[in-house]
Amino acid sequence: MLTPSKFQAEISKHHDQMYALLKDNPWLIPATLSMQVIPVALGVHGFWKNRQLSKQLKIERERTKQLALQQVENVTTKVKTATEQTHCPTFIHDHLCKHFTH
Repeated sequence: MLTPSKFQAEISKHHDQMYALLKDNPWLIPATLSMQVIPVALGVHGFWKNRQLSKQLKIERERTKQLALQQVENVTTKVKTATEQTHCPTFIHDHLCKHFTH
């Protein structure tokens, strides 16, 4: 394990090497920067797209709920009109009509 003084010396040595490399090759700065910006841009784009799709999913769910409520209202209206037309109570009407003619 490195002692603090050796660790500091290694860090200084590494910094000096990186400074010399960048001093000799200044084109590495924009290339390195672009390599770091591309993943960030992809992450931001993915986050934004996910947010848009989440909103669209919520809208579709609400639309589905509204359609389901409309269908339930239509069925209850049909059931109410059907029960008014029958001459026997609803809970026994289906059973009796299946087995007997009246």
